[in-house]
Amino acid sequence: MKEVKTVWHWWWGWNTEKVENWLEEMEKNGWNLTKVDFAQIRFSFKKGKVRKMRYCWDYPTYPKDNYFELFKEDGWESMDNKMGPWFIWRKPYENERPRIYTDTRSLIEKNNRQIRTVIFGIIVTLVILSILSIGNFAGAKLISVLLILSLAFYGYIIVQLRQNNKKIKQDAIKC
Repeated sequence: MKEVKTVWHWWWGWNTEKVENWLEEMEKNGWNLTKVDFAQIRFSFKKGKVRKMRYCWDYPTYPKDNYFELFKEDGWESMDNKMGPWFIWRKPYENERPRIYTDTRSLIEKNNRQIRTVIFGIIVTLVILSILSIGNFAGAKLISVLLILSLAFYGYIIVQLRQNNKKIKQDAIKC
């Protein structure tokens, strides 16, 4: 049996629970996460002990100096690969499944930080498009089409994040 495996697993910022649950299931099957790389979509595992391990994704944008200390003091281990604004945390547990966010407001703010980042991407894309519109060089039209497609994708991301915020609010009301 193969003792090490690499899995490519795509995930979205508005639905980190799916990848978190998938990683926990891998741990329950004895596949212990050893590394996350390549834009945080390539996961390396080593066959080992069956563990109850909680995984959580965080998007702090600009983490404060004590950001890492607070997590470590609470028993979380960073699985971060320094490849982007996302930080991946894990923590073993026995009974109650730990969470890094325990309130609705923090979950919504995590999504809002992503929305602000996407809006910045939209602004940059619009600036580049305006520069391309006054330039007349080979490939400008192709680049413009690609940028317009990226604007559509940015819009899709914002819609998904806002829908997720709405769902978080509705779930909080039900509790």
